[in-house]
Amino acid sequence: MDSIANPWAEAPERVLAVLQVDAGRGLDPAEAIQRRLDQGDNLLRPAARISRAALIARQLRSPVVLVLALALVLSALLGEAVDAGAIGVILILNSVIGYVQELRAEGAVEALRRMAAPRSRVLRGAQVIDCPAAELTLGDILVLEAGDYVAADARLLTASEFAADESTLTGESEPSGKAIAAVPASALVADRSNMIFAGTLVTRGSARAVVTSIGMKTEFGRIADLLEKRERAPTPLQKRLEQVTRRLLIIGGLLIAAMAVMQTLRSEGLLESLMTGISLAVAAIPEGLPTVVTVALALAMRRMASRNAIIRHLPAVETLGSTEVICTDKTGTLTTGKMRVREIIDARGVIQPASAGAADPAVRALARSAALCSNASLTTGDPTEVALMVLADECAIDLSPLSTDAPRISEWPFDSTRKRMSVAVREQGRMVLYVKGASESLLELCSLPEESRKRIEASIQELLQRGRRVLAVAERRSGELSGNATDVERDLTLMGLVAIADPPRPEAASAIQRCQQAGIRVVMITGDHPVTARAIAGELGLLTASSRQVITGYEVQSLPDQDLQQRMRQVAVCARVSPEDKVRIVRALQQDGKVVAMTGDGVNDAPALKEAAIGIAMGRGGTEVARQASSMVLVDDHFETIVSAVEEGRAVYGNIRRTIAYLLSGNLAEIAIMFGAFMLGWPLPFLPVHLLWINLVTDGLPALALAAEPVPDGLLRETDRPSRATFFSRDLNLEMMGVAAMSTTIVLGVYGYSLASADPLTARSRAFAVLVFEELLRSFSSRSSTRTAFELGFLSNRSLVAAVLVPIGFQILIHGQERLQRIFHVRFLSGEELATLLVVGVIPALVLESRKVLS
Repeated sequence: MDSIANPWAEAPERVLAVLQVDAGRGLDPAEAIQRRLDQGDNLLRPAARISRAALIARQLRSPVVLVLALALVLSALLGEAVDAGAIGVILILNSVIGYVQELRAEGAVEALRRMAAPRSRVLRGAQVIDCPAAELTLGDILVLEAGDYVAADARLLTASEFAADESTLTGESEPSGKAIAAVPASALVADRSNMIFAGTLVTRGSARAVVTSIGMKTEFGRIADLLEKRERAPTPLQKRLEQVTRRLLIIGGLLIAAMAVMQTLRSEGLLESLMTGISLAVAAIPEGLPTVVTVALALAMRRMASRNAIIRHLPAVETLGSTEVICTDKTGTLTTGKMRVREIIDARGVIQPASAGAADPAVRALARSAALCSNASLTTGDPTEVALMVLADECAIDLSPLSTDAPRISEWPFDSTRKRMSVAVREQGRMVLYVKGASESLLELCSLPEESRKRIEASIQELLQRGRRVLAVAERRSGELSGNATDVERDLTLMGLVAIADPPRPEAASAIQRCQQAGIRVVMITGDHPVTARAIAGELGLLTASSRQVITGYEVQSLPDQDLQQRMRQVAVCARVSPEDKVRIVRALQQDGKVVAMTGDGVNDAPALKEAAIGIAMGRGGTEVARQASSMVLVDDHFETIVSAVEEGRAVYGNIRRTIAYLLSGNLAEIAIMFGAFMLGWPLPFLPVHLLWINLVTDGLPALALAAEPVPDGLLRETDRPSRATFFSRDLNLEMMGVAAMSTTIVLGVYGYSLASADPLTARSRAFAVLVFEELLRSFSSRSSTRTAFELGFLSNRSLVAAVLVPIGFQILIHGQERLQRIFHVRFLSGEELATLLVVGVIPALVLESRKVLS
């Protein structure tokens, strides 16, 4: 028995013939067992699991980790057990965190497996039986009713008022009405109206369908396969830190080699050459760098959680700050995800907002009639009918007594031919007919003046262009109300029309505007029809002069990668797209050099969520699959929360960048001081213990305090997003070199003066103290690139004040306490000497602050 390609393009009889099954009997039980043995179970393939050892090894590849390991070895060689132990703890902690995060990320495909429907009703041997979903096989006849989950992909054989919620698979906001007729082989998933798909929900009617795909061959399984193949790319911060640390290693290695050669030429001893090299290596390595980054990200992660954004992968915090394009799902993210009546057209053709209905008796009558002609409640039922019940409730109509005040006597259900539904109720002793349905179907049954009809038709066209679904409501209060639908649905009086759509979230438009002001482009990706998608995009302000095109899934599939990449530069809306299309769209943007954030809530979004630099899933309305594939989860499902998270991301990026610039300028100064003294033929100004102490007190508490700098107001508008080309801007590079040059000049000046006027130990002690003071005090200028410490307020970051004052106190103690003098190889410095060195050390900070004032 063979499977059938493109069953949606074939007649039901042809599908049954290929699958060798009788629609009236279904498969014989023995045949079903044999096919299951041949085809396998109707299950998704378990995710390929990486070994625990491989996961641990993956955490040790980063140059940042290599730098930590080198610092640990050097500290151990120098006998600095405390430093070596602290670095070892950091190394283990970072590896454990990465290991745990990767274990959690592997749960995405497992979540897909858990979502499969556990049981199905199936026709076998002419009997309807209850069957575990895993035992379904090709050719099984499914028996489906409202409320059933679909367990396999199947071709419809019969359908009565049948519709399915396919939003998790296609992104469609409305249930998809189903029919039997064949559709083109090229039809997208959302347009295969004669198919039902695994993992979707029957919302209305009944049907029978023959199973055409199971397990990994279903649309659901294809998504699982896509998800397995997606590798999470390194974040922008990880790439930039690797770039920085590689350069540090290269620079440090070259300097060590150069000094070793020169010392050898000078015939200096091997031990002295080794100590010089180790000193330079210690000076080159910012030991606190990984800790600073981890703490900054963790603090931002906590702040984001308080703003309803849960970060699942720590580096994703900074990725948000790098975001240049947000590809966002429409339904439930930009819109409420609930169909609502947006406008009313009265019997004269005048459009008015639905919100005005409570004060208009005609609208209240219309809303009451629509509620009577509905089988939904305020919370359950077909989404379109729920919208009508909500309208009645908003018009202050008490819904609870309707069934007793106007009991239903007869019903003529909706069908796809008539495109309307009618009910006969008894009101105040007389029979009344209420009818609702598609406007083109119902208007022809109503008596209307020609002028009113033209105005109504013009209003309908206007609302259709806005992406609305328009329904008409009519009544008849005379004549016979028995017989078939054709007999009763005549001589109707139009009560009005309702325009239904999924409305935008109130805060979405302003959030999108904030993104655009900050240089972040927003692209809406949806399974909805292009007209509906464009209309919502227009309401939200997504269509701009530079980005206003709409592209469909058909176009995405037809364009080569290079053409799609160019086309996406002007696209604001992607409509009628499949899961593969979403992945290609995200990939095209990223290949164009963009850092892309992707939002989504359905199974169909999961591969694209994993493909993007950062995947953002919905916490309330989203599926577990989407959440597991994501880096961030929105607790409240609001697009505005994404914008807040981007703001936090930019803040943490700015904090990390300034902190690293602070650290590296200090390290550059230490290297330059050591190298400069060596070239001048002076004794080395610092021993390894001095450099370790300098890096400890400056890479430690002050750097951590800078990483936790509070987020300023208006940051999203004022702060540039991270550069794709380089971690540091040209200005920041110049500033780092300028600071390093100032520090080098000051320390070498103090050292050279002291060598000429005092002994080498005194000179070394003064150089040691002035460099510590200079780097600590300079931290106040590193809080912001544009605002002075006085503008920010010293007490707005109390942690930094403490992180500077405490080490200064320790430095003074080192020069005053005899035991510490021996440990650090320094001499006593008087209060006057220390005060002078403190004044000299503040010079770089004053220069930097003056530059901000003058610029």
